[in-house]
Amino acid sequence: MKKMIAIDIGNTETTVGIGNKDGWNSYRFTTRDANTSDELLVLFNSTFELDIETKNQISGSIICSVVPQVTNNMVKAIEKYLESSPIVVGPGVKTGLKVNIDNPKELGPDRIANSVAGYKIAKSDVIIVDLGTATTFDVVNSKKEYLGGSIAPGIKISLDALTSKTASLKSVELDLPKKVIGKNTYEAIQSGLIYGHASMIDSMIEKLLQELGTKPKIILTGGLSKTIQPALNLNASYEQDLTLIGLEEIFNLNN
Repeated sequence: MKKMIAIDIGNTETTVGIGNKDGWNSYRFTTRDANTSDELLVLFNSTFELDIETKNQISGSIICSVVPQVTNNMVKAIEKYLESSPIVVGPGVKTGLKVNIDNPKELGPDRIANSVAGYKIAKSDVIIVDLGTATTFDVVNSKKEYLGGSIAPGIKISLDALTSKTASLKSVELDLPKKVIGKNTYEAIQSGLIYGHASMIDSMIEKLLQELGTKPKIILTGGLSKTIQPALNLNASYEQDLTLIGLEEIFNLNN
């Protein structure tokens, strides 16, 4: 089966996946807007090391990006790497998703891809929680209509704000502490960040469910989901490659 390259350019990290519905090999890089297209091309060649036969199995590529200054260089790098132009998720690209918000153009391409994938997995109502630079909540109903969502500061943003605005508090590893009651400052910060964020997610989901009046499937994705998941009271599944799955769906719709 043919494979494809799907790229999700986020504010903090860029995820590049090679694969299809049978599975993905994904790689994460720090998003740097200073990288030229040639530097990105060198990064691709050194990371993937695809032989000619494997590269010939790739049917195309697709990009979603929330960092416009990186997008053009990524497009140029992919054009050199595959000798074909990628699809860039944006106006004019079919997604199969009806976006019922005040200004559909405001909806980030990554949230569109997540919503498309969430509906594909749930096959009905779904709430997607993406724990990245921001923690986002996206709601799709059984008619494949995007209803809206919420955006909260992510855990890393909260940690950066806490340590930069206080003289005596230092940074910590974002690991799940054994107990909510920290026995020292380090554990107390971990507890507040992880259990506090988990409590926020639990409460937000509860309020969303009350507003919706339905019982949607809840899907977690994003870099810190595996850390947060054990601290949640709600029943949620985890999908590491959710954005890539959505990008593949959008790619197929446009080919």
